[in-house]
Amino acid sequence: MNAKERIKLGYDLFNKQDMETFFKELVDENTTWTFPGKEGVHPLSGVHKGPQAMMAAFSKIPATWSNFHVNPMDMISEGNKVFVRVKATADGMETMFGHYFEVSDSGKMTTMMTFDDTLSMYNAIKK
Repeated sequence: MNAKERIKLGYDLFNKQDMETFFKELVDENTTWTFPGKEGVHPLSGVHKGPQAMMAAFSKIPATWSNFHVNPMDMISEGNKVFVRVKATADGMETMFGHYFEVSDSGKMTTMMTFDDTLSMYNAIKK
């Protein structure tokens, strides 16, 4: 599988809530996920280094947003780099995100940067 196909698989696994396979098959031991913003203001903001930190941040999603899904609309790939325009939905939210990835030669995600509509996300947080 090429980088684009690996990232598409990641969205499929995420939406099926198969996080065990997601992390085992797709996340590099030295991965870094950057979610811009001030830590503590948005539940996901920060630089999450390593699968455990990424998993801890991902685990906040179901507790914070009901029926959260991300579905790729477009994917642009150049070598090991992939950019995805994403339709993001949850109860009280329908918006667009941008996600950037870098994939290692072994097919695992080494870099993820999210450019999400944080206002829509914040407004849809479970009260």
